Amino acid sequence: MRTARLPAAAIAAMLFALLLAGCGQERTTTTVRIVTDNGAVVIARENRASSVVAIQVYVRDGAFFEASDEAGAANLLRTLMFKETGSRGPGEIQRSIEGLGGYMSSAGRHDFIQYTAIVPSDNFDEAVELMRDGLLNAKFDPGSVEREKKRILDSIEDMLRRSVDRAYRLCLAELMGDHPYGRLAEGVPEALSRLTTEDIERRYRERYVGSNMLVAITGDVNPVDAAEEVAGVLSGLETGVQAEPASSAVTWPTESRVVVERADIRKACQVVGFPGPGVADRDNVTMDVLLVILMKGGSSRLNTRLKEELGLVHSISAGWYTQRHPSPLFVWMELPEENVAAAERATVELMKELSEEPVGDDELAKAKMQLKVGNIRMVETAEGQTFYDGYWNAIGGEEFASEYLERLSLVTAEEIQRAAEFYLGSGVYLAAVVLPD
Repeated sequence: MRTARLPAAAIAAMLFALLLAGCGQERTTTTVRIVTDNGAVVIARENRASSVVAIQVYVRDGAFFEASDEAGAANLLRTLMFKETGSRGPGEIQRSIEGLGGYMSSAGRHDFIQYTAIVPSDNFDEAVELMRDGLLNAKFDPGSVEREKKRILDSIEDMLRRSVDRAYRLCLAELMGDHPYGRLAEGVPEALSRLTTEDIERRYRERYVGSNMLVAITGDVNPVDAAEEVAGVLSGLETGVQAEPASSAVTWPTESRVVVERADIRKACQVVGFPGPGVADRDNVTMDVLLVILMKGGSSRLNTRLKEELGLVHSISAGWYTQRHPSPLFVWMELPEENVAAAERATVELMKELSEEPVGDDELAKAKMQLKVGNIRMVETAEGQTFYDGYWNAIGGEEFASEYLERLSLVTAEEIQRAAEFYLGSGVYLAAVVLPD
């Protein structure tokens, strides 16, 4: 998914599409679930479409589980995991995975930390052993810690030089307040700079334990054998204490605001954020349909209105993706500075229209079909199916995922109008504008 340097807002929109595509697929193969005595969860699924297997480790860590004075610790630890152990030197695990014909990657989200290994299925046992060593015997060299800190700080600085990223982050921070979702998943530079090797070692001992661990497996393997093998590995972890969220709830603003910032950037950008649902809210499927109507393709309402009809923006899109707590729907646009106010008004007016009039039958049917087709495309790969199992279980969305297609089929124009009125038609929003100096 990160094959190009995309704005964070665009990446979030892509993640939204990826999550939608993984919802509610029909399970035609064997799936096994094991919970070990120390609380670790293993989900293994058979997929004989190709001779590969995907293994994804989900850790209950991330910005959602960080206090403000440690913001960035989970992501920094992520970048250091699997680099070195007591018996394997720097980079040896990754080189060994690649030597098996596979690859490794990792990702830091607000709700979890994720590690992925994809290898030929014949090499599953070897890959599990390599991941076992990396999980249970991680070693942290102070020099590596400082180098990774600098790399992350440099990447944050680079990101905030891009207008879309800067406006998106400003919007989230102003809209979410003190909630961890308003902070960078990568960390807050001030807190990140203070982290020490001892802080990382302590977090590793506290968070990489059975009660915070979930592993999803999909591929050309016997799911019973694969699940038992990985469960045996995870049984070597301490039970530990399950990580608790750093915030109990989301508090949305009660009045609309516009925040403007000038920076050393080349293009003006505006991001408009609105309240949205979380994984436990019944409206989240309806919001998916609504967002497709807003953003998907050249005929989407946002593109048609603001770009084609009014000529206010150079580019425009929208994003929302399901997280554990309620998350905002946002609209981001690159545009001439003189069009900022008009584009804000046009966006809010479009949202109001959705709350006042039902969408047409053809528009609704098209949006539903796009979501259903996305589901089929997603689960064609072992990695996509593994992501499905891991993601939804990691954020507490098993029910959401299992009911998705049925709930999608029942979404009506009236439900979309009601959701639009509740989330988008209240007149409460946050507009963040970043302008060139």
